[in-house]
Amino acid sequence: MSQDASALKERGNELFKARKMSEAASYYEKAEKADPSSPVYPSNLSAALYEAGDYLRCVDAVLRSWKLLETCPEAQPDLVAKLSIRLAKALCHGVSARAITHDLVTRRQDEICKLQDCATKLPAQGKTKKPDEDFTRVWDEWIHMESDLKSYDEKREACLRGFSRLPMFCKPLAQEELYFSIGHDPIIDLTAGWLNHPHPLKIDALPRDKLSELAFLFGGVGDGRHVLATVCGLHAAYKQLSKAKQRSFRAHLTLLDIDHSMLARDLCMLLLLHQLNSTSNTIIRTEIKATLMYTFIGAVMPPYCFERLRTIIGDLRRRLTATPPELPPWLHVVPESIPAIIKTLEHWSTLKKSTSRTLENHRYMSKLNPPDVSRMGADELRRWNMFMTQERESTKEFLHSARDADLVKIGVIPETVPPSRRRGYLLENMESVVDDYQKLYPFGQVRPIEDLWYQELKVLLPPEELRSRHPGFDNAWRTIVTQKNLDRTLRREALTHINEEWKPNVTLFAPKYSDPKRYPGGDGYPPLDADVLETAACIDLFNRRTGPNAHKQARYSIWILASEACGAFFEETAAALKALADRITLEVLCGGLSEELYKMHVKADTARSKEFPRKYTRMWLSNVPDYVHGPMNTIVYNIPNVQDDTQAALAFNCLANVGAFVDDDEYFHTYTLLTPPEIRRYMGCQVMNPRVTTEVAVLRPLALSRPLTELATQDELKTWLTRVLFNTVLPARSKMGMSKVHVPHNLVAFFGLLLYLHGVGYPSHWLCELLARILSGSVHSDIAPFRGEYPMPLSERARRVQPRRVRTDPWLVELETIIATAYYALPFSLAGAIPDDFSRDPRDIVVWGVQVKPARLFSTQSMFNPVSPYDFRTHLLFYRSDLMGPPAVINHLASIFEGKASPAPGTFFILTSQEHVQYETSIRFRLSRRRVEKMRKEKWSMVAYRNDSGHQATVPVAIEHWALIADSDGDFGLSESGLASRTVYESALEELD
Repeated sequence: MSQDASALKERGNELFKARKMSEAASYYEKAEKADPSSPVYPSNLSAALYEAGDYLRCVDAVLRSWKLLETCPEAQPDLVAKLSIRLAKALCHGVSARAITHDLVTRRQDEICKLQDCATKLPAQGKTKKPDEDFTRVWDEWIHMESDLKSYDEKREACLRGFSRLPMFCKPLAQEELYFSIGHDPIIDLTAGWLNHPHPLKIDALPRDKLSELAFLFGGVGDGRHVLATVCGLHAAYKQLSKAKQRSFRAHLTLLDIDHSMLARDLCMLLLLHQLNSTSNTIIRTEIKATLMYTFIGAVMPPYCFERLRTIIGDLRRRLTATPPELPPWLHVVPESIPAIIKTLEHWSTLKKSTSRTLENHRYMSKLNPPDVSRMGADELRRWNMFMTQERESTKEFLHSARDADLVKIGVIPETVPPSRRRGYLLENMESVVDDYQKLYPFGQVRPIEDLWYQELKVLLPPEELRSRHPGFDNAWRTIVTQKNLDRTLRREALTHINEEWKPNVTLFAPKYSDPKRYPGGDGYPPLDADVLETAACIDLFNRRTGPNAHKQARYSIWILASEACGAFFEETAAALKALADRITLEVLCGGLSEELYKMHVKADTARSKEFPRKYTRMWLSNVPDYVHGPMNTIVYNIPNVQDDTQAALAFNCLANVGAFVDDDEYFHTYTLLTPPEIRRYMGCQVMNPRVTTEVAVLRPLALSRPLTELATQDELKTWLTRVLFNTVLPARSKMGMSKVHVPHNLVAFFGLLLYLHGVGYPSHWLCELLARILSGSVHSDIAPFRGEYPMPLSERARRVQPRRVRTDPWLVELETIIATAYYALPFSLAGAIPDDFSRDPRDIVVWGVQVKPARLFSTQSMFNPVSPYDFRTHLLFYRSDLMGPPAVINHLASIFEGKASPAPGTFFILTSQEHVQYETSIRFRLSRRRVEKMRKEKWSMVAYRNDSGHQATVPVAIEHWALIADSDGDFGLSESGLASRTVYESALEELD
């Protein structure tokens, strides 16, 4: 051993002990070059490469070391044993991670076999005796993999497709259809950024190959306002390009929503825009723009607009039922989405509803009006009164500081008051002047005249060119303008015309409103609580984004009219669609956001056209993350679909429960168990803007895979994943109403996280070792699941309990389903960790169905219901009914997790994922066919229950009533030193020589 080589090795050892594996490997490589005759240097190199997850180079280094030992292996039997075990492990993980190919194994088969054979025959010596059990286990694992090596290539994509079909969320006990027909976001043009977070997309700076890959996703797309704005933004950018770049320009917009009624509504709007581009007749164009406005934000509409909308609905049905669909060349509807959309169109085409009843159900929720204090609780009322007191004081300060002439101009001092008396008039009448000012300028905003009109009649003022068609409207409008209110006669005349001639906006009526089971207590009319003029004001703000009034607030003038703002917006959008007709595609896709994006990620989106993008330049997710486990789900299932470009990103806001969180850190921690700065190191994602509780969250992917030195350590990773796992299988309770936090991730999502983390750069064996402990049936840890109410405080991060062994056996059967489904696509080798009775065949996992009856009925009436059937809280319990009843598990699950011995392992299990749940009628789930056949010999039953309150939802169903309904488609976490007697790296250090 040369002196230089020895010194290099020692430096490498120091770096190895410091967990700097890549740097250690570079010193071992230098040592090997300095002394190529010693097997120690390539052996140490292979140890560092293995720890770094570089399995291909590890195998090569092992075989170089073996070549030097081959002539006299008995001289260093312990080194031979280490090399042999390391080789088998590296081969297993390398093949699983697709780093080692079948061809490479074939090419080096002779060397691999010789090392294995020699290690088998040689006795180990000294303190580092070869652990025979480990040796046998890892080589048995490799032999098993090698015998089926081709399947890892041939079946990988099928397994990924199968995994993409597994539900990542717990189901609700009953399916609720949410229909948010009229949006409330300010208008967002994704080429400009996100709300108050400007981030202009420099399209002109893109190379030509990138110009043809512009792609934007909107999920859920909602009423499509951001799509239309982005089309306008793309058109503006297109006009600035050179002719050569214009020829390369292509843009794709995916309009994704889980609600088919929402997409049907958007398609009607798009066809109306197409119709607008098909005529030059001024009156017809005005009618079409009015129809667009009333469809977009109106509760009811004039008869001529209703006829146009009804015609469009019929035309859209005809177009979608044609083969292929007869749509404008820039519009595409994914075939699988068409049947549900047609169902909604058929519902609208036959709908007969009363205009007066529709308006009775419409509550104008103007932000310019004070809220209904009768609905407030004591604390909320106290805060409101304090706010109004402060608002009045601020108004008084403003009035004191304003010039008298300005106060006359804005209408709070009458013009008849002489100039010398104006200041005295103000001081003498301060309280009434404050009242007048706050009526004219509520909360510092200008109240448009149309707001007063809408409060009287609850309809949008028709465009001036069409107003003469409406008896009494001209007189009513002039009176509103001059007197700021309507007398009884004018109001009655206008309302009589509206109730007798106008028609309801049928696109606001989702089918669920006519279904008493899904909308109990309803009368077939939707609750229309909306500030429709706020949307008009947002559109006006967007229209003047580049003009002299661009920086003025949304409601800056009393003369803003919805018809003028909407008319200009739809004119610009239609012109943009016409100009970009052969340069743009709008794709309509019905489905869950993360489910559809993950299918794209694993190329299981077979219903989409092959040329459609799977990665996007920018995404707007609205507040969908509020319902689907927040940024944890977004990072794992959405971020991989963002293009690898510095300008690419996704954004979302928080609306459903923003008041629940103390701050942004608590928001991110509740869902991810990390703070925003930690997300980069743990999850390989950059949080560009974390201010989700006050603005929007903006995230972008980092280049993957990340260097191991920039990621969490193995102990940190295990601690975090332990917390994630424990809080997945035993989720905490949540508050009610607007403070309800939705955390529906199940074990499928946990596995999805592991697959994602491998792509981030974590070595396969790190993830495998973690799963092996779980699959053993118990885990030693000082971490406990959160048992409070969400949101989860940051103090929970540091909470530890006395180390103990917790049970994971209740969830092993579900892990069997997941592992068997994804087996050949798993990027880590579990062959040696899987229990003997586990299936490894994806074809063995099938869907079972049962007819169920409710054990109790859950109220669907109030958002403040602590046990709503619409909460994503369903777990399924399977148990030996001859040994126990459901309460023995459901009521004591926390104690069972903590180590309670009874009920015994193997006598019950839990599924956190379900294919379908309707607790009053039927449930579907996936299980191994082979396992169910074995269970039939015993008295197994199944019930559904809530995973937070423990309420049993269904009557037990015995196994003889389960039916096969579909074949298959295709001691851990101790982060503090001293808590564990033996750390991962202490084991790794023994690999050095």
